[in-house]
Amino acid sequence: MTPALDVLLPHYRDPAGLKLSLSSIAAQTWGGRMRVIIVDDGSPEPDRIEAEEVAQEFARTSGIDMLFLVNAQNLGRPKTRNRLLDAVEADHVTWLDAGDIWYPEKLEVQFNHLSRLRMAGVDIDRIWVTGAYDWQQVGSTSARTLQQQVQGDQVLELLDGGNLRAYLWTLLGTARAFRIAGRFDERLPRLQDLDYFLHFVRGGGKLVVPEDNRPLCRYFKSDIGRNAREVHACHKLILAKMQPVIQTQPPALRSKLHYKANRLAARFAKSNGNRLLAANYLAQAAFGSPRHTLRVFKSVLTGKASRA
Repeated sequence: MTPALDVLLPHYRDPAGLKLSLSSIAAQTWGGRMRVIIVDDGSPEPDRIEAEEVAQEFARTSGIDMLFLVNAQNLGRPKTRNRLLDAVEADHVTWLDAGDIWYPEKLEVQFNHLSRLRMAGVDIDRIWVTGAYDWQQVGSTSARTLQQQVQGDQVLELLDGGNLRAYLWTLLGTARAFRIAGRFDERLPRLQDLDYFLHFVRGGGKLVVPEDNRPLCRYFKSDIGRNAREVHACHKLILAKMQPVIQTQPPALRSKLHYKANRLAARFAKSNGNRLLAANYLAQAAFGSPRHTLRVFKSVLTGKASRA
């Protein structure tokens, strides 16, 4: 029996990005039953009207079922994502953010992998299939391919973020598998993906990748407009929630995680023109982990790329 799939897509003030994403859904080679659920998170009326027109045109031309829901006011991404979860009816679930795209074989590759796992006796209701993706900075014409490495302790790998990254739009899984992660923490306007992935893995779920390592999606990344203080507070909250795990790790790893929280906040502050705040976060990073700061500094001097 061909599985049914709900595609969950939050939208806010980006009808052009929504159109790009929906076009990539319509181009999928997977031929199963699909429904796209869009929740507009209280966009200004002109954007909301245009987004709804884009969605209706997508449904008309693609023949794919579509449900367009609207938040009466802007509630933020975690609440919007929880509303998307509430609308799920299919036995399989996937995600896509407005402005990002899937490559045509994304769903086919991931469904085939799930099918092979099921035939091998794996409980696919505890599996999320992720995969490689292309990362393109907005304004750039080139992209960098990043692999998802699922070996080792996935909780620690997600917290580190160097080899395994928490992005919903890379995923496919059964609805039961997504229930393992529960709901999005509505205290986290940023980084709620990371928290959600951690809940899934700590709840007994497992991330896997198809044998084919080709990229399955493209992420258009921009730091502009991202509040560094908000990002920093969310990162610190996640680390606080994870203290029972983090405290069992060597001191070097614990300091590295706090270093990364400060470095990430510094990046957003700098990208949005607040150099003083960026310097403050960099100072906190250096003070909290001088050893890691020195290693990163050396890698910059020698011209080696660093994921810190």
